[in-house]
Amino acid sequence: MSEQIYQSENQQLMERLLRRSDEQTENAFVTSAGGKAVGFAAKVISRNSFNYYNVSSVELEGPGAIPMLMGEAVLAANLAESFTAQGNLPAGKYVIVFKIGDCNAFYAPV
Repeated sequence: MSEQIYQSENQQLMERLLRRSDEQTENAFVTSAGGKAVGFAAKVISRNSFNYYNVSSVELEGPGAIPMLMGEAVLAANLAESFTAQGNLPAGKYVIVFKIGDCNAFYAPV
């Protein structure tokens, strides 16, 4: 009996976390222990190859302050561009980079 109550409570929790519309269903579930979207602000330094860019993290100090570069450049893919053609994102653009597995990725339309 207690197992059924526990499953019912979990089902109610999942229903509360789901956001539904006519076109799509969005959820807010964490799929593994400690799992989360880890993102950081970065500045595009240069294009590396195709849709891959060298980006460097920046420190955001406050409104009106110029972001300061921090650390070394890392390689990140722009998911808004084709994987088979040369990208044309200009250097100096600010993006938010997410760590996805072993890769860094961002979405910045040109």
